[in-house]
Amino acid sequence: MSKHFAFTVVPGHGHVNPTLPLVEELVARGHRVTYITGADLLPAVLAAGATPVARPWALPRPAQRGYPYAYSVEVLVAGLRAAQEQAELVCPSILAHFGQDRPDAVCFDSMDVLGPLLAGRLEVPTVALMPSWANNEHFDLRDMLVRGGMADDERLTGALAELAGTQARFRAANGLPTHTPALRFEPPCALHLVFMPRTFQIAGDTFDDRFRFLGPALGSRADAQGWQPPADGSPVLFISLGTAFNHRPDFYAQCIEAFGDSRWHVVMAVGERVELPPVPDNFEVAPYFPQPAVLAGTTVFLSHTGMNSTLESLYYGVPLVSVPQMPEQVVNGGRAAELGLGRRLDPSEITAELLRRTVDEVAFDPVIRANVTEFGAHLRAVDGAALGADALEELLG
Repeated sequence: MSKHFAFTVVPGHGHVNPTLPLVEELVARGHRVTYITGADLLPAVLAAGATPVARPWALPRPAQRGYPYAYSVEVLVAGLRAAQEQAELVCPSILAHFGQDRPDAVCFDSMDVLGPLLAGRLEVPTVALMPSWANNEHFDLRDMLVRGGMADDERLTGALAELAGTQARFRAANGLPTHTPALRFEPPCALHLVFMPRTFQIAGDTFDDRFRFLGPALGSRADAQGWQPPADGSPVLFISLGTAFNHRPDFYAQCIEAFGDSRWHVVMAVGERVELPPVPDNFEVAPYFPQPAVLAGTTVFLSHTGMNSTLESLYYGVPLVSVPQMPEQVVNGGRAAELGLGRRLDPSEITAELLRRTVDEVAFDPVIRANVTEFGAHLRAVDGAALGADALEELLG
């Protein structure tokens, strides 16, 4: 029987992209999906077959002065506070929308405030969509911040307590149970869909069957064109710091110094706000590239190691050199290194010589190459979108 799923997802490529193959699979099985996210990402949602609904989303963009950029408690809390305020703003109109077209379940991004509120008010099942680390009593998001170098000090504790109080008051005003403190483990939903393999998850063996580890899936994004490998067969080095904290002219200049006129064919994504001097002939530079198409022909990925980029790199069997920009990415890059799938660098110690040496070592390390080849083969052997759709159909009977 056809079901109607409402997806509410944080408007970021690293949050939306992992869910799109699941949307495609649900639609192919005859279900309907209404997908709520930021306006810039709605074309991709529409292409996946969902009905798109825009939500306001304008998180504060902190000034990024120099490199490396220090992701602070203040940046974290400002973003969380803005997300809470915008969820409160849009909630009445979204509730009115679904009052006319009630979903059978709400599938919400694990970092989103809106989804659980909608599900509670509509009295339908909730499903957590987890594009990054799953959390339980053995590993939670607060632990991740500490592992990632954000000190568990009084500022963090006080700021998160204040945010938790705001969330609790808003939920109470809407007749819903209050949450546990912000970014701490909360009682799980009936179903969590985790878009990573259990083998990558920290403390993966402690999660019960309410957590389904799907691994990454590419769906139709794997067929996207727009880039071709070099005709002369040169090894490809892909460089990208993602779509959020990518205003790094100093870093890109170091990359040009490290790899200019080298044997590498360098594909470097620099975002929309960086102006660079003329680059060497062995460089392709653009704001963004179709990441799956590039990774399919890449030898090494010099990456911020956002979770989506990390898992897509491993999916294609490409080892990682991690230059993290925020605590989660520190943990992601560290986990990849721990599993023998790449190396993690300290952004405060980056030099052109260090970049050049590390990329060359990772590219031709036989142990790393064997590990990442095996890991990628395991990822590609799993149809995560089908597993997720099976789990949702099982939940709703």
